[in-house]
Amino acid sequence: MSLSEDEIREWPRVGKWYLDPETGHRVRTGDGLMLGDRVTLGDGVTFGDGVTVGYAVTLGDRVVVGDGTEVGNGVRLDADVHVGDGVMIGDDAVLGRDASVGDGALIGHRVLIGDGAKVPAGISLPDDTVFPVE
Repeated sequence: MSLSEDEIREWPRVGKWYLDPETGHRVRTGDGLMLGDRVTLGDGVTFGDGVTVGYAVTLGDRVVVGDGTEVGNGVRLDADVHVGDGVMIGDDAVLGRDASVGDGALIGHRVLIGDGAKVPAGISLPDDTVFPVE
């Protein structure tokens, strides 16, 4: 799906949530949201202000993306992922279920963050990293 914040805001509203007319999923948006083509949104996704999401991204249920965060192409954020403010996530990264990324972190291309992993604020993970290291 290719959506902008304005298109989402045309969806029916229930409280603070917008309802996707095709799936019934609820989405909460901040100002200035930009979504690329072929983005898949789970139920209960929340975007902060000034978020940019690339092409062919999948966001699972109850994902939270903080203000000013940039999500690269082909990224997958599994259910219950929390991404802080000002985070940059490189192309083809995967964040497992219930993972979190602190404010200002830089996540490289093709990084794999395991289920339940907690990436500290301000950390930089280079391309092709597996976190946490096993």
